[in-house]
Amino acid sequence: MRDDLLDSIRRELKRSLPPERYLHSLRVEEESRRLAEKYGADVHVSGLAGLLHDCARDLPDDEVLELALRSPCSRLTERLLKNPVLLHGPAGAVLAREKYGVEDVRALQAISVHTLGSTEMTAEDKVVCLADYIEAGRDFPGVDRLRALAEQDLDLALASALGCTIACLVEAGHEVAIETVLARNHLISVTDKTNCKAGDPPARELGEIAG
Repeated sequence: MRDDLLDSIRRELKRSLPPERYLHSLRVEEESRRLAEKYGADVHVSGLAGLLHDCARDLPDDEVLELALRSPCSRLTERLLKNPVLLHGPAGAVLAREKYGVEDVRALQAISVHTLGSTEMTAEDKVVCLADYIEAGRDFPGVDRLRALAEQDLDLALASALGCTIACLVEAGHEVAIETVLARNHLISVTDKTNCKAGDPPARELGEIAG
């Protein structure tokens, strides 16, 4: 039954999304499953959320806003309402439920928070968010470092990924969503520093982040 649902969703996404977005979604599904297996998250939930994480990404702004306003997971600040692209996560969660028949609240939440992050992220939320950064098709400065961290520490890798987003936005002179800053800081605060040995990738990264 699960495989039938996934196959049906893949077919509909292929019809609905631009080709590159569809391929990206397949890669995020694959990476979400891999990370979920590694870190003890639910593999099916993570894969499902990874597959659908960008289902609302290419909708017109007015449709994204309309969907997001119906999302119980979203906190719609004035800044977010002026930047609908930041709301494609909450909008996608509504679309995943209403169009694609997803009922699992864990998958819907992972879709909802994958763009901005949250201070209350589950394991499934974290692996989908990180998978979106490091899937095999991504190619940007620092992505190999993030991939190496992803093999060592989930929280630290995601904190570093969110830190990259924050740094890029600051360098470009853009505002930074407070949700992302708080999510990144929370991940750093809960990282188990005792598991990081001097010289290993997590220890070096932790020093860079905290220093």
